[in-house]
Amino acid sequence: MTKIRENLATFFSIFAGIFVVYIVLDWGMDITGRKQASRSLEAQEIGKVNGEPILSKDFSEYVQRAIENQKAQTGTDPDESQIRMIREQVWNQLVENILYNEKIKELNIKVTDQELIDWVRGDNPPEFLKQQFIDSTGTFNRQLYDATIMDPKNKAIMARVEEALRMQRLREKLQSAITSVVQVDELEIKQRFADQNVKYDFEAAFFDPNILIPDDAISITEKDLRDYYNDHSDEYKTEATRKLKYVRFDEKPSKADSEEVLMTLQDIRKRIESGSDFNELAKTFSETPSTDSYFKHGELPQDKENALFTGSKKGDLVGPVLLADGYHLFQIVDFKNGTEEAVHVKHILIKKKVNDAENAKIRAEQVLSEAKKGTDFSELAKKYSEDPASAIKGGDLGWVKKGVMVKPFEDAAFNAKPGQIVGPVLSSFGYHIIQVLAKDKREVRFNDIHIQIRPSAKTRNDVAQKAQDFAYLAKEGSFEKEAELSKYEIIETQPFQKGASISNIGINNAVNKFAFSNKLGAVSEAISLTNGFGVFMVSEIKEAGIRPFEEVKNIIENRLKREKKIEKVKAIAQQIRNEINPGDSLQIIKVKNPKVSVQVANAVTLSGYIPNIGRDLNLFGGISKMKPGDISGVIESQRGAYLVKLYNKSEFDTTAYKAEAPTLRSQILTERRNRFFSEWTEQIKKQAEIVDNRDLFYR
Repeated sequence: MTKIRENLATFFSIFAGIFVVYIVLDWGMDITGRKQASRSLEAQEIGKVNGEPILSKDFSEYVQRAIENQKAQTGTDPDESQIRMIREQVWNQLVENILYNEKIKELNIKVTDQELIDWVRGDNPPEFLKQQFIDSTGTFNRQLYDATIMDPKNKAIMARVEEALRMQRLREKLQSAITSVVQVDELEIKQRFADQNVKYDFEAAFFDPNILIPDDAISITEKDLRDYYNDHSDEYKTEATRKLKYVRFDEKPSKADSEEVLMTLQDIRKRIESGSDFNELAKTFSETPSTDSYFKHGELPQDKENALFTGSKKGDLVGPVLLADGYHLFQIVDFKNGTEEAVHVKHILIKKKVNDAENAKIRAEQVLSEAKKGTDFSELAKKYSEDPASAIKGGDLGWVKKGVMVKPFEDAAFNAKPGQIVGPVLSSFGYHIIQVLAKDKREVRFNDIHIQIRPSAKTRNDVAQKAQDFAYLAKEGSFEKEAELSKYEIIETQPFQKGASISNIGINNAVNKFAFSNKLGAVSEAISLTNGFGVFMVSEIKEAGIRPFEEVKNIIENRLKREKKIEKVKAIAQQIRNEINPGDSLQIIKVKNPKVSVQVANAVTLSGYIPNIGRDLNLFGGISKMKPGDISGVIESQRGAYLVKLYNKSEFDTTAYKAEAPTLRSQILTERRNRFFSEWTEQIKKQAEIVDNRDLFYR
């Protein structure tokens, strides 16, 4: 027991450290280092929240810990885009932590030492602690748990855990205080249960305004448009937006970068040929672990399959070969004969068009004749094939197994001999001319040293310098002119709001801050983007306000047109409703007006999507109030209008409801409180004075 306790304490110490870091990042503490704000260079402020500084050193440390945590989980270093996302997440967490701490102090929320003691030593201890003492059978070892947390050797660890638990409980109390106004009544719980469990059989006739009412039946005047605009001006309020033009400089591997990887693998090959162990070198150099599995034809990317199966035998070294994902050096461990045969085929497809079936067959026979006379099959495929994906590769489909291709194609390919050209074979796609290159049952097992080709530091520096040079010239002269002279493509973003995602760029604090801090025509320095840099120019500025009438005129016209169409279609539906007898099926409506669609739904609930109908809350609400045998009145929806006949409605199971009601209440309450707290958090962030200087530290 002592040895187990000691080993567990070591593990517990490591786990507790990870947990404390997580709590700090997620829920907050004195992360801003106010007591140490006198530090010199390391104390530079990366931002402020309501006057409270966030130090660059603290921010960098948390980012680095988050990067290390992700690396531990995935086994790979995060790329630049992932690191940017991590920075954004850490920034948002730290901002929220400061705001939460302010509210905790404002509301005088406290957590006493006795609360924590009762929690840790009580019948339901913190889950993360409890998990460390659950054995393989799922049993919680309470005796070992108590002994470990009371062990004097773990006093320092427990002090750290205590602080993290205090922060967790403070956050829980804050969230509870803010969301205490959110409640759930009995009617909502019953409605949720009914939506999920009561089943309906009905017919629904849909009156589609776009089909039933032609555009020329609707008249809208200029006055109608302006009156609507004036009456609904609040709907056309808009936040300030910006548009940018930019030139992108991508960090792509250079020829030298590719050659360096090639030379590395060539050197590794020489070492293996001199007696070094392949697997040991793979552990050091390979970015992809090897596997003990055998691979059949068709289970590997085509370029890798060709490299492994073509002309190689057990024990061979293959490569270095350049494939789509970088350079590979393979060691063929073994070949074995499998049970499934595969064929390597090329094909030429001549599509069979509805009004041109005979000509399609004639063309296919002509291409087949050329192929059999010895004309290069690949060239014929590039010239004639109407399958663009394979035509560009000379018709090559790679290795295929049975069950992959359509039956006529499969039968012809597997019945032909290697080297044979067969066809035309008619399938649902058209006429195929097929060339069988080879047949094989072999399966391969291999080891792999894989190295991706990435931009080197020199390449990245060269790209950065190129971007900076363009920024200098664009500032001194004309952005468009300098881009034209250098033959750079100019890209323009869609309008975007402050702090929002930017089209083709995503969330980028530096770009967003530049856009909203500069005048029209201003040119940026080179700003870091995912896998590259960008130089930006402010191309449009729109301040907050109400969108001009001319800008929204077409939107209003379409909206008014739709509203008037719905009114007319409701009148059509009402007229038909007046003509239907209680015993009629709604199928009779299709006789009266063939343009009305009638859908049948059997044993469906109203909790989600209904086939051929979708999810229409107005329709669902109308159906839920009906009794079997009823034909509804006209039900208006955003899409149009409905008439419904309800045939059957299952009983509301009161026994099942009583059993499920507590769970449903908890689900609804949790959903609402989480949504309420999230909205509250966004609101206090909008009201806060947040200074964000990240663009000065991360380009």
